[in-house]
Amino acid sequence: MLKIKDFDLLNSGDLDNVEAILKRVKHDFAKEEKEDATIYDVTLQDSKYICAYTDDEMRGIITTSIDIIRELISIEANGFTKQRFKEAIQNEEKRGEIMQVLSTYNDFKTQELDEMTIKMAAYVRVGGAYLAFISRPLLIDVIFGVFEVMLDDSDDEDIWFSCLYFMIRGAMKMHSSEEQS
Repeated sequence: MLKIKDFDLLNSGDLDNVEAILKRVKHDFAKEEKEDATIYDVTLQDSKYICAYTDDEMRGIITTSIDIIRELISIEANGFTKQRFKEAIQNEEKRGEIMQVLSTYNDFKTQELDEMTIKMAAYVRVGGAYLAFISRPLLIDVIFGVFEVMLDDSDDEDIWFSCLYFMIRGAMKMHSSEEQS
């Protein structure tokens, strides 16, 4: 069974992987190349949004997304099980979905994971109240979803790439505008 910790993309510090992912993100979502940034038209679940990032910012987003998943692997390896995850969710069911996600995140987060969310904020150029009340909770919701899938311990490498891609798109949404229909 291929566990996420054995997924080659996460084990390699190879910059070629980051460049390959950047190329794929551009292929899948780039709408327009500007002199100072690429405009992306991205969908995350049912939400469509537009964002703009330089290649260096995208490399940072991709690298930090990989680091976040590595930290989630470490959290799981240190004893945070699917059962504990479910119990944390059940303990918060009465508080509503957003509070449930935030409380469960607080149950498994580490200082390193918190620092990575702040690092991600620098790459997507958000801070202050916008970070605290909008962008960071959005990223935490994405981390929550990825961690839940990871704890299912699937043996499908496509799922692991999907988790990484979901994390990247969630980070890109942290500084975006809803697409107008």
